[in-house]
Amino acid sequence: ICPIPSAAPWSVLFHLTFFSINSQLIRQGQSTNLSCSKKKSISTAMHWYRLPLGKDSRLVLVASALEAGKATVEEDLRSHLKSSEIQGDKITLLIEHAFLNDSGTYYCAESETQWLGC
Repeated sequence: ICPIPSAAPWSVLFHLTFFSINSQLIRQGQSTNLSCSKKKSISTAMHWYRLPLGKDSRLVLVASALEAGKATVEEDLRSHLKSSEIQGDKITLLIEHAFLNDSGTYYCAESETQWLGC
């Protein structure tokens, strides 16, 4: 029996798996679709990340979609990036009229979140 939930020692196990997609080269102003399929059937969310060009770059979250929910694109990118919901085992990122600062390597990731408690 678990004591009062607010006093319970809850923790979260979050596992994130990255995988790359096929290379594409597009020019500024062009549009493209990137698609990715889950590798594990138990994943609860899928994400798009961009690694900008440059030696000191860090991964930037672009979009996320929960298994049973709507996809969310980061606010500053919503004008020209669209993400599909997870459809079956697939997610798609649409880049419309690419800007120079969209340059980089895009990665798809899947995650599994487990809430651990008593």
